[in-house]
Amino acid sequence: MTNNPYFTLTFFTRKPRSEGYTDHKVYVRISVAGQQTDLAIGRSVNPENWDQKRKLSKGRSRRDLELNKYLDEIRARFCEIHTNLVREKKLVNPIVMRDLFLGKVEKPKMLCEIFTESNVKRKEEMERGDMVNATYLRWERCVTYLGEFLRLTMNVDDIPVRDVTAGMIDDFEHFLRVSKNCANNTAVKYLRYLKNTIQYAIAHKWITEDPFIGRKFHRTQAKRQFLTEAEIMEILKLDFSMMPRLELVRDTFVFCCFTGLAFCDIKSLQWSDIEKDRDGNMWIRKSREKTGELSIIPMLEVPRQIADKYVNHP
Repeated sequence: MTNNPYFTLTFFTRKPRSEGYTDHKVYVRISVAGQQTDLAIGRSVNPENWDQKRKLSKGRSRRDLELNKYLDEIRARFCEIHTNLVREKKLVNPIVMRDLFLGKVEKPKMLCEIFTESNVKRKEEMERGDMVNATYLRWERCVTYLGEFLRLTMNVDDIPVRDVTAGMIDDFEHFLRVSKNCANNTAVKYLRYLKNTIQYAIAHKWITEDPFIGRKFHRTQAKRQFLTEAEIMEILKLDFSMMPRLELVRDTFVFCCFTGLAFCDIKSLQWSDIEKDRDGNMWIRKSREKTGELSIIPMLEVPRQIADKYVNHP
């Protein structure tokens, strides 16, 4: 940014080089701290009507009035460009202002826009079988949370990815833990998704500095409790005949306990995944939803009874 960011606009005319043209072309000169550049505005004027002192046309025709209105619009647009550059503490010089006026400056890449763009690849991974639907939905949810955070803290829907700072990441982590009541491992997962998006932006050279440098996120080792066989049998004895929905939930849970399958695996389990060997033993042969690895699991008496119970269930 220049030491003196103030600027001036000067409108003037030039005689065309081609013979036969009587009108003069109108130009605008942008000056900042001794630097200047000229720009043709695509308008012309009768030289007899041009008032160089007032920088406008003194003619009263419709063409002259429209020219003066256009000059006012140019002044307003350059004032807006200058105000934005100063507010954002960016470089202020005639070339930058001219390029912004002409729309030649590339629009900055936006954070949520990049996140959404990368999620298209996540969806393709999910459709290809490399990612389960639950994981993909977490990526989508992270974008939603990020948008909520930006609207809450900055009153904007999105920000340029180059404006992401370490402080903003700290604030987003606080938002996840406090406003969204995320436990440590869940918050860490969302922050890693955001870090992956920043790495994606760095790889495409949309930013050069990584705001995650020096930051490490540690997951908490979960202390998983377990039920004893006696406790599971007590659950099985509960009478939910008057509440079919709870009975289905209970049976699904017990089936998971005896097979070691996750709920997402039970949800996609088909009768074709269950086989009987030569000795009459039942086996579940199923690829796990999360890893894709084939699991071969014996069907014990309890899960066999549950499977038989729901043989005609949709």
